Amino acid sequence: MTAAKNFLWLPIVLVAGFELYAASLVLRPNVDATYRAYFIDKTSDCWPHVTPAPYELGKDLSFTEGAPNLFFPNKGCGWFYPNAKGTWSYGPFSTMLFRFPGEDLPLTLTINAGAMVDAAHPNQRVEVSANGTKLGTLSFGSMEPEVRTVSIPAELGKTGSLDLRFDFPDARSGKELGPNEDAHLRAIRFVSMKIDKS
Repeated sequence: MTAAKNFLWLPIVLVAGFELYAASLVLRPNVDATYRAYFIDKTSDCWPHVTPAPYELGKDLSFTEGAPNLFFPNKGCGWFYPNAKGTWSYGPFSTMLFRFPGEDLPLTLTINAGAMVDAAHPNQRVEVSANGTKLGTLSFGSMEPEVRTVSIPAELGKTGSLDLRFDFPDARSGKELGPNEDAHLRAIRFVSMKIDKS
């Protein structure tokens, strides 16, 4: 009789263990960092998607609401909506995609942008990479737009395909901009961007 009772407890323990395991996955699912940031923590809008990203070298892309040549066809992820002064980065990084006839020449990326800075945080760093290769770190120190450039080696330019990534190690909550701002991370307010032959 005791052995039979012990045998009946075994399925109960197994079911209870499975339920606890399932509950732990709901509370803390085992997913990759991109999925977690987009769906769970909502700290980024970066979810992989396809964009054709056509681009003509030397063409200025605008990040200002209502301006011609808006950046949307080359937009990857990590961007707020444009306003009259430009478009803020959203989250810890942003991406842009460019497809163009390959050029076996060095290229130059030019960014015109202002930064989320104040006396306590006088600089915003932007770590720029292309196709997984780090190109350099830019520094922006004013809310007003400043122009910065970074070189792109010929071996990347000749591929005709650049996936640019901008990492923002100094990004801070948008609430620091004013009482009605978003709580998500902000760093740089892009005004325009272009890639051209050096």
